[in-house]
Amino acid sequence: MAIRVSFDMTPVLGRRTGIGNVVSHLYESISQTTDTELLSYTLSYNARSLQDELPSNNIFINYPASIMTYLWKYTSICPLDKRMGDFDLWHATNYLAPPTNKPLLITIHDVTMLKYPELVPTKVRAIAPIIKKRLDSGTHIHVPAQAIKLDVLEHFGDHISDPSKVHVVPFSVPELISKPPTSATKKLVKGDPYILCIGTLEPRKNHARLIKAFGIVHKSNPNIRMLLVGADGPARAQVDSAMASLHPKARARIVLTGPVNQADRTHLLKHAYLVAYPSLYEGFGLPLLEAMTMNSPIITSKEGSLEEVGGDSV
Repeated sequence: MAIRVSFDMTPVLGRRTGIGNVVSHLYESISQTTDTELLSYTLSYNARSLQDELPSNNIFINYPASIMTYLWKYTSICPLDKRMGDFDLWHATNYLAPPTNKPLLITIHDVTMLKYPELVPTKVRAIAPIIKKRLDSGTHIHVPAQAIKLDVLEHFGDHISDPSKVHVVPFSVPELISKPPTSATKKLVKGDPYILCIGTLEPRKNHARLIKAFGIVHKSNPNIRMLLVGADGPARAQVDSAMASLHPKARARIVLTGPVNQADRTHLLKHAYLVAYPSLYEGFGLPLLEAMTMNSPIITSKEGSLEEVGGDSV
């Protein structure tokens, strides 16, 4: 008999971050097995408007996540077990887990909210007390790298009775879509070599420092370009300031593309002169695996899991 698992698909909604991509891939991979049945759910007031991105049998829990975060931080009210029906295990794929009487597995992608709280917004930091409450009840934890297990034990250790309940299971590389790119993407670099950086504009991604470094590189290689691929975010002011400090000719060689589709992403990874990933802290670093899959050179920091993921390529 298959194990029935309540599986949080909320991260796949809307513009995909790295977590959204790995959750989607995880769902697809587990769904192909015969010993596990996934019961998809979303905790979002607006999820129905994006239902085409979800499994056909998704259970819509139409409460704003912000409200549930507040309630679960201070109370154990509003459990969701009855909404999910008959199931054996709850898998909270993105930190936030409801109170439950069932066995619980939480995926903790990183511990930025405790290790570098200044790098994340208040709503992210608010999840930490909820995680601690769940750990106090004996919850198992999934982390994507050994480095993150050590961080979890350091920052949540007082709430973990048995370190063996922290399980390291790395993510794999989602299938890279090999289709023709859009004409707009083809025109981005105009045949010039380019440095590629993929990630939402948030402080820990360290875009501002990368931009300043590009100014130095441009002096010796004026034909090189740089593409910053990803959604706008809270580090936009830092990015704009770093851009403004560059020589106008260097500034003109940098393009903030915004998000791109998967075919464009694959094309850009494949043809990059260099893939740069200078994050201050990462739980995994999917773009590194994607770049290595495409045999593209990489440069990254050694923070969080990045040295572990990059291996001999770093």
